[in-house]
Amino acid sequence: MTWRFSRQVWLYLTSAFTFGLSQAFAALFLNFYLRALGLGAEWQGLVNALPALTLACLSLPAVALARRISNAHTIKVGSVLSLLGAVLLAMAGGPVLAIAGALVQGAGAALLSVSGSPFMANHSDENTRVTLFSVQSALMTGAGFLGNLLGGRVPELYGAATGVAPDSLGALRVALLVSAAFQLAGLLPVLFLRPSGKPRPEGRSLAIRDKLTMIRLVAPNVLVGLGAGATIPFLNVFIEGKFRVDYASLGTLFAWTSLATATTALLQPLLVRRFGQLTAVLTVQAASLPFLAVLGFAPELWMVTVALFTRGALMNAAGPVYSAYAMTALPDEDRPMYSAVNTIAWDAGWAVSSLLSGVIRGMLPFGLAFNVLFAWTLLMYAGSVALIYLGLFRPARRSGHPAARPSGEATP
Repeated sequence: MTWRFSRQVWLYLTSAFTFGLSQAFAALFLNFYLRALGLGAEWQGLVNALPALTLACLSLPAVALARRISNAHTIKVGSVLSLLGAVLLAMAGGPVLAIAGALVQGAGAALLSVSGSPFMANHSDENTRVTLFSVQSALMTGAGFLGNLLGGRVPELYGAATGVAPDSLGALRVALLVSAAFQLAGLLPVLFLRPSGKPRPEGRSLAIRDKLTMIRLVAPNVLVGLGAGATIPFLNVFIEGKFRVDYASLGTLFAWTSLATATTALLQPLLVRRFGQLTAVLTVQAASLPFLAVLGFAPELWMVTVALFTRGALMNAAGPVYSAYAMTALPDEDRPMYSAVNTIAWDAGWAVSSLLSGVIRGMLPFGLAFNVLFAWTLLMYAGSVALIYLGLFRPARRSGHPAARPSGEATP
């Protein structure tokens, strides 16, 4: 494993870490903030879905923009929009500004999503790519550890200083403003990013050269998005409502989950060398399924806590390896398009299931609603593992592709 990356890569990783802090704050308190604004489960589902919907709608135009102005400049524009969306959301007094902030954040996320992975791929080679993607994921989730750990204390500190309740609108608004401040800090290193200097791809900006590989790579993530959107954005509501956990304890719980994910992400290059890229992805994602079931249906908090740590670490740690494999499996000109198509597929599924999750939680009793939603998530995740095995691993093994065997193993 080598951490010898270029200055441009370290600038990008610094920004990713700071944005990870911001996202941890926002994810921890968004649903509680919306509740304090007087917005119920249906509104919470909508606001959680809107960034994903916007991201899905704008991903293809974002690819065209990235190909025209470079991935580096696209990251800059996306970072500015993400900051603006965070500020709008934090200043909301009702649904109008909350929706506007979610939409602007989605636009920024679209630009960042389609340009981030190609930017890293252009500044790495096959020997360093898996490590780079793993380090980026570990930094993001490590930032989640700090963000959740510190963020869980912000409403309490504000409440103690001002004499208001930690779950008051003012205390939660301050937490989101701190999130926006971290985004501002993350914008600074982004301003120093420069294009790689590689020639722009010729031909139509939205053309796809290897369509079959693109479909096989994207299809599993469609199911992951459909499953994740139903439960993952509402885990804070689920744990707080089922076990009556306070904000500080909730922040600590999610913090340690992020740390477990970061640690596992850093171990992924070792698993790749031992088993191969696709085998490593299949192993950790399949192993996460029993823990997802425990997370959704266990009656005791300690069992849910263990499952939350383990499931998050296993499922999310496979992401950087999968992304690195996609960047290697596709030709250079298809990489931004993969980021866009994958984003559209995943976020469209996330948005649809988030909207339906809000409706289901509004219609059914708390416990029954989450039983239905976790069953759906488990089914979709299992389907994704099956698609990776059938659509990617088996063809790669038959063809002798390096991703299906340990590093250094000779081709038969």
